[in-house]
Amino acid sequence: MRTFIFTVERLEFVGGGKFLLGGRNCKDVLRRGDRLHVRNKSEALKDAEFCVDEILFYNHTVETVDPGHTAGLFFSNELACHVRLGDELYGQSDT
Repeated sequence: MRTFIFTVERLEFVGGGKFLLGGRNCKDVLRRGDRLHVRNKSEALKDAEFCVDEILFYNHTVETVDPGHTAGLFFSNELACHVRLGDELYGQSDT
């Protein structure tokens, strides 16, 4: 089972109905299509679920990002209000 933790260090609206979360992958390999939830310092858990639409790694669109690497994750705009700088996105997958 893979476990994901992605720390949010940057938020940016990029147009086309998407926003970018820049940060670091702190756990297992993160893949396009993985589902993540928000964890922040002020509230233990939030129920917003994110599906990774796209991963940007050094200006290249990729399918995965390895542990320890920084990357940009793209999500739909309606989820932007659920994330703040310093939050963690977390999740698990059997695949």
